[in-house]
Formats: sequence, structure tokens, C-alpha cells
Amino acid sequence: MLRAMEFRPVSFSDLPALAQTFVQTFNGEAWQEKWSQESALACLEDLLQLPRAASLAVWDEGDCLGAVFGHDTVKDYGLAHEIKELLVHPQARGQGIGQALMVRYLTERHLHGVNHVYLMTVRKPDGEQFYARLGFRRAERQVVLVRP
Repeated sequence: MLRAMEFRPVSFSDLPALAQTFVQTFNGEAWQEKWSQESALACLEDLLQLPRAASLAVWDEGDCLGAVFGHDTVKDYGLAHEIKELLVHPQARGQGIGQALMVRYLTERHLHGVNHVYLMTVRKPDGEQFYARLGFRRAERQVVLVRP
């Protein structure tokens, strides 16, 4: 059951607390990345400064439980939105917080005229299943190419 939580757009003053949640999330067991507080803060600052940036964070008594960041882009078919980052604190996982955050975020983007949302995620079954429950599917025509 969800607690009484506050959902609000991310401001620059939120970033130090969000950076802590970012580090705990992505350096944790599920991701095993190697973020420092400084690199996380720089990444989050960049996300907030993207053209047409959008964000939403969820807070519980001053603690950041999760956040989502993205930006709108104009395409030939209308306004699209790329989700760049979604994070949920490891201790808050499995409580419906990520889903509640995404549902609210996607609703807000739709109200702003977005008619297409896309994202990239790692090849882990739980990640893809999470997004599938929100209506996402694998792209039919796109492929992600990387270079060392």
C-alpha cells in the first residue's frame, strides 16, 4: 500500500538529496554501477538542463524515494518524449512507487501534448516487464548501436 507521498517536479535545490538516491540506486545490487556523489550530481544537473526537460520526483517526509527525467522532442508525427532516467530507491522497490511515479509522469506528459514516449533500458527481464506493464513494447524499426 502506498504511503502519503509528495510528487513534484525536480528543482536544482533537490539535486543533492536526489544524487544520494541516485548513487544508492545504481550502485546497489540490481545495477552494480560505480557512481560517486559528484558524478551523480553532474548527471542530474545535465538532465534538468536538457531542452524541453521534464522531471518528477516522489518524496516521503523529506526523503527522495524516486524520480524520472526526460525531455520532449518535436518529430514529424508530433511531440515525442524520451525518458532518460528512472530511479527508485532500493528500499522503496516492490511497493508500487515506481509504477505510481511513471503513471503520474506519463499522464503529465500526455497533458502537455506528447503523443509518443520512448526509452532505453538494460536487458534484464524485470526492467522490460516493468515497462511492459505500463504499455511499453519493443520498437519494431529502431535498433540501438554502440561504439566503444
